[in-house]
Amino acid sequence: MEKPLILIVDDEIDNRAVLESRLKRRDYRVATANGGSEALKLLSDIQPDLVLLDVMMPEMDGFETCKRMREMRKGVFMPIIFLTAKDDKESRIKGFDIGADDYVTKPFDMDELSARIRAMLRIKELKHQIEVKDQEIHRLAGELKEKYQYSNIIGTSAAMKEVFEKMRGAAGISSPVIICGESGTGKELVAKGIHYSSPLATRPFIAVNCAALPAELIESELFGHKKGAFTGAHTASEGLFRAADGGTIFLDEITEMSADVQAKLLRVLQEGTVRMVGSAEETPVNVRVIAATNVDLEKAVRGGKLREDLYYRINVLNLQVPPLRRRKEDIPLLVQGIIARFNARFGKNVKGVAEDAMQTLAAHDWPGNVRELQNVIERCFAVPDIEVIEKRHIQLSTLSSAPSAQAGGEGATLSLDDAEKKLILDALAKTGQNKLKAAKLLGIHRSRLYKKLERYGIKI
Repeated sequence: MEKPLILIVDDEIDNRAVLESRLKRRDYRVATANGGSEALKLLSDIQPDLVLLDVMMPEMDGFETCKRMREMRKGVFMPIIFLTAKDDKESRIKGFDIGADDYVTKPFDMDELSARIRAMLRIKELKHQIEVKDQEIHRLAGELKEKYQYSNIIGTSAAMKEVFEKMRGAAGISSPVIICGESGTGKELVAKGIHYSSPLATRPFIAVNCAALPAELIESELFGHKKGAFTGAHTASEGLFRAADGGTIFLDEITEMSADVQAKLLRVLQEGTVRMVGSAEETPVNVRVIAATNVDLEKAVRGGKLREDLYYRINVLNLQVPPLRRRKEDIPLLVQGIIARFNARFGKNVKGVAEDAMQTLAAHDWPGNVRELQNVIERCFAVPDIEVIEKRHIQLSTLSSAPSAQAGGEGATLSLDDAEKKLILDALAKTGQNKLKAAKLLGIHRSRLYKKLERYGIKI
């Protein structure tokens, strides 16, 4: 590493010579100037790490020299230490106002001056490290923004253009957002797209699957708990809301929360504070809430699954993510993007999809939506030495989507709940009533399947 370069500016040659000699013995590189004018000329050719500047000089004093140096090096931190025989309050205030970083009074102790120099160079190094980290944060934020806004959320259909337009609008304000859509449509990706396109992009994004959290633990997971607040609470936990402070929390399957937890969530939204389990203290938090659900919100309110007051509080911005069967024109682009990601992940070179294979994909109803499409393509990557995905490589689920666009037919008139119940029953039938296998077939967590079995009164 190159040694720090110190510029000495003093009109007295003896002072310059003594300082230069002592600093070189302390392993610094040194440049000297006999006054302000020469120092400014030197500054055009060299980049000193620190300047020792005499205040009382003829022609151009230290105050004017410092002012011009700051103008020349605008935006660059170059520490300037004033050397002065006149130590008075007015001079110090004037020097600091102009841009001095420190004052040393003549005659000075060399050990003290060395300590001041080391401190200033350390500050300079720390500022540089902060700038590098800030640049890295902004670079990563830009990558995340690009990733979630363009790479993973793919679509040119009219339905997706409407989603993108609403995402841009939601990114510009901090109001709550509710994202509605069937399982597998990409609701979390939409939430990330909003977050990473907003001013909060460099702040935390924390996703919570409410259906996967046990009912007895969801409150402490979200809001935190004090040590000893309940059996097993051996240590305190700040909770996910406090972890997301300054950023965004994404609450997936919000209707799976109990009424009590929904009431506490409403308080967070209204008051901007959280109360840990086992504590009476309210802690301020500044968190944007984006929620998601795969059920009809108004029906959930009528059925007691969602508090009405919470419904009105979160339903400020409503985004409807369309199912894949209603935007089949996006399938070729989606497949192209999925293949590119899996090529990178698995080190393969799959070039594309044969025409008959694409026709097969386009004809499918996709009850599992984009998630199911990803699974189908991923299975193709298990074929040894595959270069082009052909029709024979494609293994589609035989589960049909009841609300699909079939002309007439009983399936077209089923409600979303009826369709979901039918899918669950079909999955159980195909897996011999094995709940774990049925959950995997449906692409959902086992705990979520249990809740839905209870909800629809399905007994095994």
